[in-house]
Amino acid sequence: MVKNYSIVSLDFETSCPIDLVLDLLSAKWTVQILRELSLGPVRTRRFLKFIPGLSMKCLQERLKALIQTGMVTREEFDEKVPRVEYSITERGRRLFAVMSELKQIAAEIGEVTCKCPVEEHLTCQMQCHQRGE
Repeated sequence: MVKNYSIVSLDFETSCPIDLVLDLLSAKWTVQILRELSLGPVRTRRFLKFIPGLSMKCLQERLKALIQTGMVTREEFDEKVPRVEYSITERGRRLFAVMSELKQIAAEIGEVTCKCPVEEHLTCQMQCHQRGE
């Protein structure tokens, strides 16, 4: 089930704000999309290359939710061949920092086998071979 994260549907008066953010974050592919954006701006189709299994429909839904909640910005370039790039906002970076803390807490609870270097993404110094950097 895909949740609609329009600004109107985020009801902070009757819902726990932590639940609202965790629902957004727990939607499939959201963490991977934010991880890619933490490395720098990404064009729409490049997400599909960087995140195997991600469909265009799901990508568009996740990006829309992330834009509406102020985690991501969308920039259109008026060029001969028009292009669109997405970038993480300061709010998105703060959320990514929280994800890093969650990973550290998980490591304290038990062995973490995740190879995702979340902490390195925060410093934006990670060399990503998949992206050709």
